[in-house]
Amino acid sequence: MKKTIVGIGEIVWDMLPAGRQLGGAPVNFSYFAHELGAQAYPVSAVGMDSLGDEALEILEGAGIDTSYIQRNSLPTSRVLVTADSEGVPQYEIVGGVAWDEIECTEEALELMKSADVVCWGSLAQRSGISRKSILDMVDMAPGSCLKVFDINIRQDFYSAEIIEQSLLRADILKLNEDELPLVASMFGIEGEPDEIAGKVIERFSLKNIIYTQGAVRSIIYGKEGIVSSLPTPSVKVADTVGAGDSFTATYVTSALGGKSPMEAHRLAAKVAAFVCTKNGAINPLPEGYLD
Repeated sequence: MKKTIVGIGEIVWDMLPAGRQLGGAPVNFSYFAHELGAQAYPVSAVGMDSLGDEALEILEGAGIDTSYIQRNSLPTSRVLVTADSEGVPQYEIVGGVAWDEIECTEEALELMKSADVVCWGSLAQRSGISRKSILDMVDMAPGSCLKVFDINIRQDFYSAEIIEQSLLRADILKLNEDELPLVASMFGIEGEPDEIAGKVIERFSLKNIIYTQGAVRSIIYGKEGIVSSLPTPSVKVADTVGAGDSFTATYVTSALGGKSPMEAHRLAAKVAAFVCTKNGAINPLPEGYLD
């Protein structure tokens, strides 16, 4: 039986130097969970405009169920993306967009009751309307549901309260080398990365932290310390948009499918490396890539 995996939050058009690409962390997460065989549902909102039409067409063409993507009178989100010499993206996120008014519908709450995994981040919580909807949906998930907070800090669209309220609900925290010290500072936690991770796990009763360090390494932490640590595969980088989202989706979906933490980690690093070789996140995995 396929696992039910839900990604809640923003859906955007990344306006990349190489052209326009559909994205947004929850959508990227849902897409790669689907690629790995899960029944994945993005919960978001797009506008009643041509960009909204195109977003839905692309996702439906990729086999993604778009039943829980709402439409409203605000414009579909655009993100202006530039990349440095190593392909690391910088984002300018336009405000007042459709996903700032995600509604907590009865249909979405029914979906959450059967969720095996729910993943959400901080960006879509910049609006009080969407923040309440997201947290209400997460709270509807059953106790057996794995709750993944992929922090995804962007610009100044976050606060200690937003981060804390999500961490108190999460089983897994996903963050990168820029976000870990920020979280540590927010909550007065000191030490080296390994120490910080351990203290965050203890403070918020997390099962795991997924910690990515770009082109260097990624580490899975548990209550017992380091569960798995792997160097990042070396590839020719087009851009790194969506790499972290694909990593999280692959790790969680593989682990739910019975893979050991180390094998799930290996596959996650491999998929994220593939994403880095492409422009944008939503690109199908080559046949047999995970064999």
